[in-house]
Amino acid sequence: MKEQKVVIAHGFSHEEVYRLLKAVKREFEGTDDIAFAMSTEHSLTMRLGEVVKDVGEEHQYMKDHPSGESSN
Repeated sequence: MKEQKVVIAHGFSHEEVYRLLKAVKREFEGTDDIAFAMSTEHSLTMRLGEVVKDVGEEHQYMKDHPSGESSN
């Protein structure tokens, strides 16, 4: 898998996260290869590399299965 671009937000309100995502998408127009995530209690206990890998894999899965279809 190629290097994944990931934006991880922590400590933002839902409104602020929406504004952040909108701004990133506007500035990087035409790209759908940026994965977004908010921190969770669990992710805060993980190493950053593990979080980036998990978010990247989930983002790729969602791109490969846009309607939520499972691979089973």
